[in-house]
Formats: sequence, structure tokens, C-alpha cells
Amino acid sequence: MKKYMTSLLLISIAILGLGGMASARIVDRVVAKVNERIITLSDVKREARVLKLEHPDKFGSLDINNPQALKFFVNQMISTILIEDELKKIGRGVSNKEVDAAYDSIKKKNKMTDEQFKKFLKQKGLTLEEYRIALKQRIERVRFFNLVVKSHIDITDEQVKAYYDKHRDEFGGGEKVRIAQIFVPVPRDLPKESRLARQNLIMKIEGELFKGKDFFTLIKKYKNDPLVRVFGDMGWFKRKDLMKPIADAAFKLKKGAVSEVIETKAGFHIIKVLDIQKSKGQSLEEAKSKIRRILYQEESEKRLDNWLENAKKQANVQIML
Repeated sequence: MKKYMTSLLLISIAILGLGGMASARIVDRVVAKVNERIITLSDVKREARVLKLEHPDKFGSLDINNPQALKFFVNQMISTILIEDELKKIGRGVSNKEVDAAYDSIKKKNKMTDEQFKKFLKQKGLTLEEYRIALKQRIERVRFFNLVVKSHIDITDEQVKAYYDKHRDEFGGGEKVRIAQIFVPVPRDLPKESRLARQNLIMKIEGELFKGKDFFTLIKKYKNDPLVRVFGDMGWFKRKDLMKPIADAAFKLKKGAVSEVIETKAGFHIIKVLDIQKSKGQSLEEAKSKIRRILYQEESEKRLDNWLENAKKQANVQIML
């Protein structure tokens, strides 16, 4: 009887085990293959949780139930595997000791004990084991970047100067204006009579300003007029940020001055210059370090994208979404 019960128990465990596996296959399906390695939905969900934890501003709003978001995270996992395989190939894989050291450093930096960190991860939907897997992958990415991508980048002085010349507005200083605006829009398909009525309206407002009415008093007066759009402090603008007729008027006016009626394709405008800001800007020598960092980042991303694209072509990659 005892032997029978033991056999029955073993059969029950086996059935439960198989049932659990069958259930897991339904829930945790294979979503991609990279050579002989598979990527499951749970792998992708873990990747998504970690990315959301590390970069909430970039990935926090991505919903893995959205097909486009799911595809993005799957491609992230494919890249991770290709990078890991390349590091193993060149004998520079990441060891468990390195993961331990990185984990201890993160705990120390955040002044957390092991239990406190586990509790923090649990709140974010992660286990410690999942986090360690993700941490290993992050170390691999940094190592790969330094060994394979970074070592081949050389930014020349000619590239720096070309970037500076192309972005003189950014580095060469210039002038900005802060403006307020009264605007009467004129749709393109508006009948001639209606257009004339709107032109008369903006001329009336201009006349009130000419007689000494305060600009912001008129903004309050016309804010509920269905034909008028009023804007108080619109913020700072460079010349390139404004339509040419408005820019031409704004950058000729002194601080506190009000323009005449300005006509554009959008309609009729009257602006007031609230403030003017002039900046000296940076010389090529002063901007050189910043430009090198920008170019370095751009070239790094380009080389990494090219490497991953070639690696995917050479590998047997299948996506099953």
C-alpha cells in the first residue's frame, strides 16, 4: 500500500510538473531565435522591466502589450545575445565575480543592504536573479563598446571645424527676442469679404495701440473674440525660429516696442518685444571639446548600428511575433 501511494505521489508530481511545463509554454512562448539560442516572452519582459527601471524617461511609457514596443524589446534582446557571443568569441566574456563586484558597488552607492535592495527590486517587479542577468548584460555592452566600437573611432580637427561651421547658430552666439502677440488668422479659403473684415479688425487694434492703449490691456480685451488669437509671453526666439516677416520686424524693434501690422500666409500679426538677449557665443577653440563629444557619440551610435546590422545578417535570426 505504501509502495502504491509512493508511486501515485510520483505520478502526481510528474503530472503536475508536466502540467506546469505545458502552462509555461502557453504563457512563456518563444518569440525569437538567435542561432541555437531562444528568446522567450519572459526574457523580453525582464528586459523591458530593467530598461524601464534604468531609463524611465525613455522607456517608461512603452507598453510591452503594444506590438511595436514588443518588437523593440525583442530586438534589444537579439542585440544583447549577439554582443555576448562576440565577447565570448574574443575571450572577453563577463564572469560572475565581475557581476558580484558591480552588484556590491551599486548597493554601496545607494546605501542599501542586500535585503533592502531585494525589496526595492520587488517593488519594480524584478527578482535579484533577473537583475543580475540584466546587470551582466549591461557590463557586456560597456565592454563591447570599449573593445569593438570605441577603439576604432578617431575624430579629426577637420570634422570638428566642419561641425562648428554648420552649427554657428548654436556656438557662434547671436540675438534672441522674447515676444507677445495679437494674431488674426486668415484661412486660405476665406471669402474676400471675410478677409477684408479681419484686416479691418487688426487695423482697429493697431489704431488703439497707436492711441496709447497698453498691449496687454488689449490682449485681455480681445482674448474672447472668436476672430482673434492672443498670446502673452511666448518665450524666447532666435531669428530662425520665427516666420521671416515676423523675424524681420522683431529683430528691428527695441525692447518694449510694438510692431505695425505684419502680414504672413497665416494672417495678420502685431507683436511686442518684451526683452532682447545678446550672447557672445563660443569660439571654435572654446567649443572644440563639446563638439568632439557630440561627434564621438554620433559616430559611436553609427558604428554600433552597422556592427549589429552585419552581425544579424551573419547569424541565423528568427523573430516569431
